[in-house]
Amino acid sequence: MSEEVKKRNNFFKDLIRSIKDLEKYEEFALEKPTESFKYILKLILLLVIIITACYTYKGITNTKKIYLELKELLPDFSYKDGILYVDSEEPIIIKSSEDILGTIIIDINAKEENIEQYKTDTDMNLLLLKNKFILLNVGQLSYEYSDILDAYNIKTFTKQEAIDYINNINLISLYFSIYAILFIYIFIIYFIKIFIDIFMLTILTYFISILARMRIKFTPAFNIAIHSSTLPILLKLIYIIINVFIGFEIKYFDIMYYTISYIYVVVAILMIKTDFINRQLELAKIIQEQEKAKEEYVEEKEPEEKKQESDKKNKKKNKEENEKNDEEPKDLGTDTPV
Repeated sequence: MSEEVKKRNNFFKDLIRSIKDLEKYEEFALEKPTESFKYILKLILLLVIIITACYTYKGITNTKKIYLELKELLPDFSYKDGILYVDSEEPIIIKSSEDILGTIIIDINAKEENIEQYKTDTDMNLLLLKNKFILLNVGQLSYEYSDILDAYNIKTFTKQEAIDYINNINLISLYFSIYAILFIYIFIIYFIKIFIDIFMLTILTYFISILARMRIKFTPAFNIAIHSSTLPILLKLIYIIINVFIGFEIKYFDIMYYTISYIYVVVAILMIKTDFINRQLELAKIIQEQEKAKEEYVEEKEPEEKKQESDKKNKKKNKEENEKNDEEPKDLGTDTPV
């Protein structure tokens, strides 16, 4: 593993590389799975932090609008020991401008046949009766006032007291509580969903590598799948932000989400294979150059070795001749006496 792979620890640089530098996917494949897990965990946290902030802001804004609207539209009422009292004998219908709240009916004198009629009206959302309320658009769930308010030790209040209580709520603490609850819920949902997608991408990466005739093990395939999910996750983040604030919807966004991931996986595998082939060709070229250099070196050295060997033979021959001459008697130029 290269030093660059070991030293990479900048989340945002890795994020950018995962999107635009497909040639870096070989390095991603070689990193430890713990590093890839940390990367995707940070990406999920970034996604959830921003999405939760959007939903919290949108929810708080809508709640304020609903509160101000109901403050004006609701008649004077009072509550005591599980019974709701309203200054009107006739049913009161309140149509909220917010889709979240919808239409509210207040009918403390409703009889059973009236209640059944209200239940069949699909335009109604909330029915307030004398001793209970019914959520008409959520499975027609019914709750008695006392079951909820007694848990908070609330026995009696009026409209003005309810308004004063709401106005005195610590909004910062309330907003933080809403954000914390939403954050935990959204994080669990996206963590599970994204890792299921990554697992499917890992399997896809493995089979594509087999088709490309370069079988990749599970860990590198897992790393490639994680980084291939970067752009789709960021696009999903952008889409959710636009959807929350503008309401713009893309019908087949999920198909596009998965398609982009698959394209990244395929391209990454092909680029890794191409790099591998190129390195093999470079290695073969280097070996060929080394063999050629070796042959040239041998050719250059061979005449010199032959010359040295010839010189050695001549020297040896001369030495032998000199030794032979030394052993023969020398002629001094005088006659030998008889």
